[in-house]
Amino acid sequence: MNEMVTTNQLMAVLEAMRSEIKAVHECFSVLDHKIEGVEERLTGKIELVDAKVMGLSMRVDRVEENLGNRIDSVEKNHNEKIDTVERNLNQKIDSVEKRLSGEIGEVRDELRTHRETVELHAAPKKRVLKKVA
Repeated sequence: MNEMVTTNQLMAVLEAMRSEIKAVHECFSVLDHKIEGVEERLTGKIELVDAKVMGLSMRVDRVEENLGNRIDSVEKNHNEKIDTVERNLNQKIDSVEKRLSGEIGEVRDELRTHRETVELHAAPKKRVLKKVA
């Protein structure tokens, strides 16, 4: 009879374990279902964040392109202004140089005329007398 009690006890323990294992299995199933739900929500949120990041990336690309175009436009505009100022300064310098060259030529001609006039009115040179010995 000892064997029967032992077998009955073993069966009772196995039945208790079976119910406990079944309860653990049900808990795991519930947790698995909850984890799947959380995973789906997180996947949705991650996809939303990815879409927002892509949108921001596209906006940054457009801003970068617009800024590049504006910088190129400003650079072109400044280069044109610099070229215009350079042309104007070169024209003014050429004009001043031409005017001064003309005035210098006039002064040279006046000095030449004045020198010739002064030389005409200059006292005649005295002859050097030689000593007679």
